[in-house]
Amino acid sequence: MRRVNIMTCLLAGLLLWAAVAPVEARRDERSARREAVQRDGISLDEAVARVRRDTGGRVLSAETRGDRGRATHRIKVLLRDGSVRVINVDAQSGATR
Repeated sequence: MRRVNIMTCLLAGLLLWAAVAPVEARRDERSARREAVQRDGISLDEAVARVRRDTGGRVLSAETRGDRGRATHRIKVLLRDGSVRVINVDAQSGATR
């Protein structure tokens, strides 16, 4: 009976580890990308805050993309009039395109 309990605990631990490992890898990749952008210019969080403040709208999505060899923050905003606008912010200079 004791052996069965030990094996059950080991199996449960293995299953838990297998479920968490891919999530941790993705989190590390995102944080590394975020740190690289922060070193070189404006962070995604800063760009989102700026767009929210400038438009007064609700941010629907935000992501960092490579655009012609430069990082660009692509922010989709729902404006007060109900229209949706996509705003691109240069990650290095902070300029809006």
